[in-house]
Amino acid sequence: MIYVLAIAFILSVLIFIHEMGHFIAAKIFGVRVERFSIGFPPRLFGKKIGDTDYCISAIPFGGYVKMSGLLDESMDTESMEGEPQPYEFRSKSTLQKTTIICAGVIMNFLLAIAILSGILWLKGERTYPNTTVGLVPKTSIASKLGLQKGDKILAVNDQEIKSWNELPTALAKNIGGDIHVTVRRDNKVIDLTLPKSELTIKSMEGFELYQLYASTVGGVVPGTPAEEAGLQIGDKIIAINGNKISNWYDMTDIVKNSPEQPLNFTIIRNGETKELTITPEKQMEENAEGNLSSVGKIGITPQIDFEWQKVSLGGALVKGTEQIASFLYLNVKGFAMVISGDVSAREALGGPIIIGKMAGDIAKTGFLNLLEFTALLSAILAVINILPIPALDGGHLVIILIEGIRQKPISIKAKMIIQQVGMAILLLLMIFIFYNDISRLLN
Repeated sequence: MIYVLAIAFILSVLIFIHEMGHFIAAKIFGVRVERFSIGFPPRLFGKKIGDTDYCISAIPFGGYVKMSGLLDESMDTESMEGEPQPYEFRSKSTLQKTTIICAGVIMNFLLAIAILSGILWLKGERTYPNTTVGLVPKTSIASKLGLQKGDKILAVNDQEIKSWNELPTALAKNIGGDIHVTVRRDNKVIDLTLPKSELTIKSMEGFELYQLYASTVGGVVPGTPAEEAGLQIGDKIIAINGNKISNWYDMTDIVKNSPEQPLNFTIIRNGETKELTITPEKQMEENAEGNLSSVGKIGITPQIDFEWQKVSLGGALVKGTEQIASFLYLNVKGFAMVISGDVSAREALGGPIIIGKMAGDIAKTGFLNLLEFTALLSAILAVINILPIPALDGGHLVIILIEGIRQKPISIKAKMIIQQVGMAILLLLMIFIFYNDISRLLN
């Protein structure tokens, strides 16, 4: 149920805010709004107030504002006949039309920035000051770069890295170009380079670079060997079977390689040294080659050190805007790579089913996290809507600009054909995305 509620909440907020942008801009410029619809036709139910029919329509993955004198998703050509009236969209200047059409996208951008900035202002920024590498899987892109356990990351492409938070953004900014990472290793500063051919949107999923954690227990899963043996949050593991443990990954290496084998843990609890015997349970895990193998698990998570930093309202707005800009930069590059064929559309695109699953999973972790996810989706929605595809805002914008340059309108017949082609493209894209979502979930 939480998955349905989460995606319903997100879609309702995003569609309402987007269409409200068009609605407000239309009202400002004196354009009559005939219908404010959440969802695409056919209309299901609603209520007319004044000149406007506020309604819910059958296809839930979108919405529209029907303005007099604009041929849109409703395919209504009646308001396009005769001389343009002062209250009609077609009677307005090119600048006014452009503003009305772009208002939805602008509102989505503003919503994204407002949510992220508000969260930063209210909660502050959680930073992970440790930039030391803890684990680099041999098959990962990070390994190809040459990063090793114990490396302290100092900079990425001359951008100083002060916390682990800054690392993903710094790497993402440089997709499409060479990556230069400066690290301190064995008290020496060295530079590592990854050619641009090795780093794509797809390969970022396989970057697999993990921060170094201390061997202190941050969480114990109920019903697992760790809980049954008496391991507690805050216990520091210093040795297993006499082998010294200096960090989290020293411990996990031994545990994973010892399924169903009793292990003698030496821990420090409240300043006292204690001995515990824990037998890892055997679980099947997929390795780097995609094959299943048995590993040992005891059911604990690390204690992750972080710092809360207060952020002023102005600082939150700046940081929120920077986060959205960086996120959009990555997504625009992703779109470009899908179009160029560098990345498979099947791997890169996610539709309502995948988004719904993600939304439900995130909702379980807290409402603020769901809000943050909503902000990111709002930014993506803005980018998608401004694409020059007929039936989307970007398609309308192209027509407006062409008419502005020609100084005369495109024929109604031509607009109908363009609109129908656009709706057909969107329908085919929706079918592909649904099929792709289901395939990914089944796999």
